[in-house]
Amino acid sequence: MLRPIPRQILQTNVKVKVCSAIDTYQDQTYTEYTVKHVHIQPTTEIRKTPANTDQQLRSILFADARYSTAFEWDTQLQTAHALGGDVRVVVGSEEYTVLSVDRLKDDTDRLHHWEIQLY
Repeated sequence: MLRPIPRQILQTNVKVKVCSAIDTYQDQTYTEYTVKHVHIQPTTEIRKTPANTDQQLRSILFADARYSTAFEWDTQLQTAHALGGDVRVVVGSEEYTVLSVDRLKDDTDRLHHWEIQLY
């Protein structure tokens, strides 16, 4: 069993905005959540989008299964995409859009942490 991500690294609190509806004018309505004890790591990686185009990431958000606020990242992203919307992460004055979510498991097949790709 892997140890959790050290708590001293998980110093950031973020606001997560999940698309919960789209109105007649195609404007998104968001439900907001606060997720505490996460880590944001800047990056310049290039990833493929679901539309098979290249997208440069700005950051990767790490959320630990034990220390971070419980939040079903993959379920929320799927729900938002099903509505034709997106999931956004606000850190201070920066706002990011979630490209994809990876659920990473430890050697006992239990959730260890989430890696959320942001652009």
